[in-house]
Amino acid sequence: MRKVTTISLDEKTAAIAKSLPNFSHFVRECLLRHHASQMNVDECPFNKQERFGNRCVPRVHQRPHCFVCWPHGKPSEELVKSYMAHKDLNRLDEATRIENWQLLNIDQNITVQESAISPETPRVKTNLWGKIKGLFG
Repeated sequence: MRKVTTISLDEKTAAIAKSLPNFSHFVRECLLRHHASQMNVDECPFNKQERFGNRCVPRVHQRPHCFVCWPHGKPSEELVKSYMAHKDLNRLDEATRIENWQLLNIDQNITVQESAISPETPRVKTNLWGKIKGLFG
């Protein structure tokens, strides 16, 4: 069951949120990753299955996601069905990474950094107007 929660964003984070295809999913994923990192989870707490390359089953109803076994997020049902037909774990991982592109990339240590130039600064317009004034001035 989903719980609706309201959060406050500034202009910068609101723009980032708007660019995501599923902001709620992104927030849930971030919270789960944060929780897993706070718990120092280095091993999968679930039963591992040989059919998934000694990883846990990726899709279990009402079970939290395991980031140890599935670091690129939970694969869709379609991807799991395709994997069961082809048994190519690398293909499943890559397809899951692509499918969940909006999630945090834990293979890289990327953070949002402040820019010295505000996104509201009309640099292109100012530059263009300066050139126009130079032609007629």
